[in-house]
Amino acid sequence: MDLQLSGKRALVTGSNSGIGAAIARTLAAEGASVVIHGRNAERCQTVAGEITAVGGKALVATGDVATEAGCQAVGDAVMSAWGGIDILVNNAGGRASNNRPASEGGPPNASWLEGPWSAWMWTFEQNLGAAVRLIQRFVPGMKERRSGRVINIASAVATQTEPDLADYQAAKAAMVNMSASLARTLAHTGITVNTVTPGPILTPAMIRMWTGIARQKGWSTDNWKEIESRVITEMLPISAERLGQPEDIGRMVALLASPLSGYMTGANYRVDGGQIRSIN
Repeated sequence: MDLQLSGKRALVTGSNSGIGAAIARTLAAEGASVVIHGRNAERCQTVAGEITAVGGKALVATGDVATEAGCQAVGDAVMSAWGGIDILVNNAGGRASNNRPASEGGPPNASWLEGPWSAWMWTFEQNLGAAVRLIQRFVPGMKERRSGRVINIASAVATQTEPDLADYQAAKAAMVNMSASLARTLAHTGITVNTVTPGPILTPAMIRMWTGIARQKGWSTDNWKEIESRVITEMLPISAERLGQPEDIGRMVALLASPLSGYMTGANYRVDGGQIRSIN
């Protein structure tokens, strides 16, 4: 199927690794020109180079979109190069972590009753604040052209919560709500707005996490497939026979970014292997 993305311009935030990089590669393979974004210029250049090496089109814009200054820098770079975008994928995000190097900023994670409000605000800025800033920067141009796609990347925990992780879960739930609200606001403009909610996706960070858990549980860590099998049968309610790959998210985003998806807006699309048990 031709997704009719040739010539479209896309900004994918947080696309210098993991899910964001897979989204960018998928869009580029379908013919879109893609902005690779992140805070680390070298990692951005690596992903952009991979795309251009196979004939795709990519440029790099660096900056922390969780801040006004960083968002301004990214927006200015994109506008200077292309004058606007047709597709905005708000993938950048994050949550507090005890494993994050101090140089990367952000508070350590904490239990529900111990986490300070400043940690909540940090998480909201990383996820919701970044998305809102870029929507307000780029959607007016889409309205003028009466065409555009906004795709917000949330998480399965937005609708099926776990203990603690409260700030992250609340931020992702807000993104689902925000997408539906924006879709109604942009009715009759030619712009669609949707959310994609990934389940467990095998990014390098997730593989390291599950390998560490396997070690704590006394499982063998010599064979990743054995770890994965035990995770989906003993720990996570996954109906599929595997955990997700970043490309699974990339394919869903490419469909929603396509002109063929014009009758799909204001919805939340789960790509979670059957993890979420509710009907919708």
